[in-house]
Amino acid sequence: MRRWGWVCVVGLLGVAACKKDVPAEVPDAGVEETGPSALTEKEPNERPDQALPIPRDSVVTGGLTAEPNKLDEDWYRLAPGTPRIADVTVTGLPGGDVKLDVYDQDRNRLVGVNSEGEGKGERLPNLYVEKERWLVVSPARKGTGGAYTLEVKYRQPNDGEEREPNDRAVDAAALPLGQTVTAFLGHSGDEDWYRVELPGPAMPEGEVPAVQDSGAPGATPEAPGAPAPGSTPAAVPPPSVPDETPVIDDNAAPSPEGTFGGGEPPAQPTEGATPTAPGELAGATAAQAADAGLPPPEPEIPSVALKIELSAVEGVRPEISVLSAAEAPLFTLQGKEGEPLALRNIGVRATDRVVYVVVKGGWTGTGKAQRRTYNAQVPYTLTVSQEEAGAHAELEPNDELLKATPLTSAGFREGFLSPKSDVDHYVLTTREPVLAKVELSGVDRLDLTLSMVEPPQGDGQKETVLLKANDGAIKEPERLNNVACNGTCYFRVEGSFRKVNGKFVKDFENADQPYRISVTTVPDNGGEEREPNNTADRAQDLTPGKAVRGTVYPAKDVDFFRVDLSDRPVRTAITATLLGILKVDVGLYLHRVQPDGKLTLVQTSDRAKGDLPETIRYSAEPGVYVFEVRDAKNREANFQDSYQLTVEEGE
Repeated sequence: MRRWGWVCVVGLLGVAACKKDVPAEVPDAGVEETGPSALTEKEPNERPDQALPIPRDSVVTGGLTAEPNKLDEDWYRLAPGTPRIADVTVTGLPGGDVKLDVYDQDRNRLVGVNSEGEGKGERLPNLYVEKERWLVVSPARKGTGGAYTLEVKYRQPNDGEEREPNDRAVDAAALPLGQTVTAFLGHSGDEDWYRVELPGPAMPEGEVPAVQDSGAPGATPEAPGAPAPGSTPAAVPPPSVPDETPVIDDNAAPSPEGTFGGGEPPAQPTEGATPTAPGELAGATAAQAADAGLPPPEPEIPSVALKIELSAVEGVRPEISVLSAAEAPLFTLQGKEGEPLALRNIGVRATDRVVYVVVKGGWTGTGKAQRRTYNAQVPYTLTVSQEEAGAHAELEPNDELLKATPLTSAGFREGFLSPKSDVDHYVLTTREPVLAKVELSGVDRLDLTLSMVEPPQGDGQKETVLLKANDGAIKEPERLNNVACNGTCYFRVEGSFRKVNGKFVKDFENADQPYRISVTTVPDNGGEEREPNNTADRAQDLTPGKAVRGTVYPAKDVDFFRVDLSDRPVRTAITATLLGILKVDVGLYLHRVQPDGKLTLVQTSDRAKGDLPETIRYSAEPGVYVFEVRDAKNREANFQDSYQLTVEEGE
């Protein structure tokens, strides 16, 4: 019995040892995916129900039959199982032109790619496949064919990247303000549409906003702007906040000390104080109009200024458009090939809740070689945000007089010169005759020019530059003094020309630092010169015995004043006295206006004695005379101090 007991113990230990040596069972994980599947096209495959399925990364070997009467089509079904981004590439046909087309399950064509030409392949780098898509490889022309290789790579969709197709408003990707999207201009016909929802105006506490149609696709009366069932939800706009205009350092636009046209200086805001709100300016203007017995001015339509930043892509000439919810163009600009775009103060109406930003490749080449630029290898980035300047921002596009940004008679605007060819126009509208001082701050890297422009006076006519200030160099401000405005006046801000390699070009831009254009006005009481008065036909009428003051600014400024003695029966003795100013050696010149309008110089007083007075005494025959005031050396200017001219009759 004892022997049998030991045998049992030994046997049990042996069994335990055997169990320990047996490896544990591992569940079957299936076939491991070590690379793309190698597939071969199978005919017939001319219809969706015959399409070769491609559920994972694959390389397909196929061929197209050259048929004289029709195009051979090879259909493939992209079905990754879960939402994926597909990168699709097909090699070129020997001696032929291959194309790619994408269809939905109802055989609606979504995308067509045919950019490269004969013997070259095509690529669609970011096709979004939510469930399934049908891909068709075919020759571009009948009678061509040959072998090709089709490669499909899938990847996980990422937030912040474009999903093709998005070439229509209904397919536009939601782009929240301040966020960045990464995308491709992958072929010559590629257009990328983005839907930008603007924040609504702030409502007083407790007030319920009225229900409005936002213009959003799929909006319903119950929830305006909400997508219809089954549609892709748009980005939710951030909650509305009051427009809190930031305090802007007045040092960026220094105002000269001293008098305005020789009078008391206009009231200036305290340094560091918050600028006057647009509503306060509008209220003050309306009150002044009421006091003068004039109808109140029309309310200005509120606007929102956007900042659009587009990165550079080699070989692509970018084109950006901003469209309203009704797809009406608000702004369009083409950049330069391979260069980024930084667009500032793109103006859209605040009443618009939705705008579309469209990016595509601009045209290059001429004739038959003309084509839209693209790059399927390098992505771009796009960011759309709201400008911080708020109601004080310029509103692009304002490159034409008809699109000029409004100026107030006691306010300012902030603008950017970007790109280099940018030109900004502003319009000042007054209800009574005023004299305006227009000041333009300096900006790093910019040499600015400030002009007063007169619109065309008839069909086929061109606009006229009445005044131009370009005294300053880079970073230096520009000014226009004593500008007479009674109704509507237009001003232009642009980069100055400079000579580079023998050519005059505009190569100034700064998309980071804004300039500030400000206007202050005083009533026109006849005691100040009225610019423009730099030609005899624009000469200001003088009243004998009444003094008039003016400035010699900008450099080479010439001021003409008119005295009409044509109704006098005999000679008239006149005495003209010009009180000088610092820095400028003012000269006084008397001309007689001939019947043909030409001027004849009859007397001069230009001793160039600094601020000492100049005097002319002359016995004038009946006729029309003009006095000319300018720097005797024609090289200095003084925006701060005013000369004084008085003409008296008699000895």
